[in-house]
Amino acid sequence: LQAEGQVSSMTGDGVNDAPALKAADMGVAMGKEGTDVAREAAEMILADDNFATIVTAVREGRVVWDNLRKVLLFNTPVNNAQGLTVLFGMIFGLPDSPLTAIQILYCNLICAVTLGFVLAVEPAEDGIMKNPPRKVGKRLIGRYLLLRITIATVIL
Repeated sequence: LQAEGQVSSMTGDGVNDAPALKAADMGVAMGKEGTDVAREAAEMILADDNFATIVTAVREGRVVWDNLRKVLLFNTPVNNAQGLTVLFGMIFGLPDSPLTAIQILYCNLICAVTLGFVLAVEPAEDGIMKNPPRKVGKRLIGRYLLLRITIATVIL
């Protein structure tokens, strides 16, 4: 599977499974019945040795990934716009900063944290488990998200 560019996973519990757990994109070892060698070789350990937990963990991982991208898409342009506003004020020689310290604190502590928290705990999108796995090594902020952040920064 890996030779064809597919994401692969391996579950195991014994010493003989350790090389395959290490070679897989996602090695999953059994926590109760598994050996220490298998647990050391794996990226994830099933505490309850229940295969259904793998599906739950993958789903939660996808939710966390999606929500983190949402938080970054919201907070990064706001912070960039604040920083650029102050920077351009200094570059153009304004006697006072365009934003006061209290305005920046209010925006960061009240608005950004509150709305970021709402985005961070958002429930899963419909059909999240129907999506194919992300490519190995995919960046959290890819070209498309970076473009959206840049456009939002300029607009703000």
